[in-house]
Amino acid sequence: IDLILYDMAGTTVQEGGIVYKTLQSAMREDGLSVPDEEMHAWHGAKKEAVIEHFALKAGTPPEQVTERVTRIGEWFVNAIDDAYFNEAAAIDHIDIGLLGYFRQLKDAGIKIAFDTGYPQNIQQGLIKRLGFDKIADAYISSYQVSEGRPYPYMIHHLMEQTKVMNVKRVCKVGDSVRDIQEGRNAGCGLVVGVLSGADSYQELMDAGAHMVCDRVTDIPVPLRQPALDKQGLPDFS
Repeated sequence: IDLILYDMAGTTVQEGGIVYKTLQSAMREDGLSVPDEEMHAWHGAKKEAVIEHFALKAGTPPEQVTERVTRIGEWFVNAIDDAYFNEAAAIDHIDIGLLGYFRQLKDAGIKIAFDTGYPQNIQQGLIKRLGFDKIADAYISSYQVSEGRPYPYMIHHLMEQTKVMNVKRVCKVGDSVRDIQEGRNAGCGLVVGVLSGADSYQELMDAGAHMVCDRVTDIPVPLRQPALDKQGLPDFS
């Protein structure tokens, strides 16, 4: 493995489901009907896609959908910004040993990246608050590509940023079905589900996960790859 690519909320970030509760509240505040059981399937999706779905389902005229998505999206961003970054916000690493685990990966020569359905400013704020900026080789938001999960575009962009050529040497880790679909659609050599967030073991396996762990720190640290000159290759100098 050359690159491990992590989701954020529910995978590496413990935030108690605030992001989904806030998005649901934003839509309801605008008059949309959003039952709890229907929100579940949208975990891991780009927030505008979720809003558009429920707006159309509610019968919003097509010519008014963009305006409604924008209005609800702005309400959501303001609310989540306050919920995540006020002094009392209970945002933390998903595991007390997470940063130490990441350092082990870095020592083994593994690159680390993050992708998310958060807007860029929210992602950047969390990256800095949680100290991920000290270990991340790259990160990306679904707002920086044409389509978020389950499309594979964020993974391919992160491969480009980290100069990883072979997608079979990329591991994608996430807590939602859409994370798993994203990894499989990208062609990742290893796609791992975790049970610290949205979906169940069976849901993650049915979506195509190669394995499922309780949390990210349960994934074994790969052995460091030996340098080329240690592999018995001939000297062409």
